[in-house]
Amino acid sequence: MGETFQPRAATLADPRLDGVPFVAFDTETTGLRLSDRLVEIAAVRFRGGEVEAEWSTLVDPGVPLPEAATRIHGIRDEDLHGQPRPAQALGRFLELIEGAALVAHHAPFDVRVVASELLQAGLPLPDNPVLDTCAIPRALGLPVENHRLTTLARAFGLRQGLAHRALPDARTAAGLLRAYLEQVGPRASRLVREGLTGCGAGLASFRAWACEPVPETPIVRVLRRARAEGRAVSLVYRGGTRGLRPRWAVPRELYAIGGVVYLEADCLEVGAPRTFRLDRIAAVRVDEVREF
Repeated sequence: MGETFQPRAATLADPRLDGVPFVAFDTETTGLRLSDRLVEIAAVRFRGGEVEAEWSTLVDPGVPLPEAATRIHGIRDEDLHGQPRPAQALGRFLELIEGAALVAHHAPFDVRVVASELLQAGLPLPDNPVLDTCAIPRALGLPVENHRLTTLARAFGLRQGLAHRALPDARTAAGLLRAYLEQVGPRASRLVREGLTGCGAGLASFRAWACEPVPETPIVRVLRRARAEGRAVSLVYRGGTRGLRPRWAVPRELYAIGGVVYLEADCLEVGAPRTFRLDRIAAVRVDEVREF
């Protein structure tokens, strides 16, 4: 793209946000599906420009770690033996985030992972607001190449540690939020303040992400039947650059966020998990039987 974002010299942060405690967090998992398990979590608690605490731990998910996941984050099965189980690790996480606003990059993924593990462990879902450091520059229309963590860190002049490990990525997310407030100006401060009340770039709560019901529509019934039977479906999808060409996928999870229903499925064409919005599915067919 022709235009790039050039950060200004740092200015004073919004005094209304100086006293707000934030916790930036990140997770590593056994994969990219909603049902995949936590293997590492980290958190950085900060206020203004001061880091108050850092914490990270590996987590034993109780299931084998796929080689594909190890290739991404470098964590191996043997690294997880003897590490805390999810309930123990997340109990400490809940203590650390008490009274704080949360920050994550691609927050929906990390929120869903943590919410799923909390529910399985019988632990409470926190009501902390969550700010997404990926959504904020999108909402501001900043002219950056893309919204990946490494790209944004480079655009804002941040040093980044080992990518795809929880503590370095949590540190980078914390740095990005501070950079938005210091380098972008009042527009970013306003967006963050809105996010703290559940609007704009903020997510209302873990509970909203974890428990929003999926309406029982005809297409949902077909996808749930295919999931129960382990069968592939043919999706005609409006979106991206592939036009309306059908894609074969095996449904895995259905969930709703903000009134939009999403399907997570194993895409047989690319051999990897993909997420589809149901309102962009023009037709779905199971074994050439039903179509909508």
